[in-house]
Amino acid sequence: MKIIDKASWQIDGGIQPSVVVAHFKRMFLWLDDKAMLTHEGKEILAFGIDESVSLHERLITPEALAFLETKYDDYLKRNPYGEDNDCLSLEVIFTDYQNM
Repeated sequence: MKIIDKASWQIDGGIQPSVVVAHFKRMFLWLDDKAMLTHEGKEILAFGIDESVSLHERLITPEALAFLETKYDDYLKRNPYGEDNDCLSLEVIFTDYQNM
């Protein structure tokens, strides 16, 4: 299984749990808005994002997986956890990705 990110990785790395959970909530909501969550991903979002969540291939569409595998690290370099609260930077990166 391809894993893009795990909340526990970031928390173990020293980022505050509340910041990590907020980041994952934003990511899941953005992916849902773009119709890039699978049924399982939508269930996770509906159940509630917490410190145990991970972002992996079973939760997202193939399009989302391709995008995140290509650009997620770049996105985090430009927007560390706790930034990009409105996902505008993510939207720009996604638009650029689509135009590649």
